[in-house]
Amino acid sequence: MNHKLVDERVTLICELGCTRVREVISDLQQGRTSPEIENTRPEEQAQILLQLQTIMAVYDTSH
Repeated sequence: MNHKLVDERVTLICELGCTRVREVISDLQQGRTSPEIENTRPEEQAQILLQLQTIMAVYDTSH
């Protein structure tokens, strides 16, 4: 797995804002792709999903 690629994609997605992060999470959970995760392998996509969910958990519990 390319950890640098995963980190870059997570950073890119987060820079797009919370709404887009939630959309990408939904896409990944449903097995769909999105432009932000193109050219990533399934194990990288799983890691991206996990990291995004972890990041968003902070925001979801603060409301």
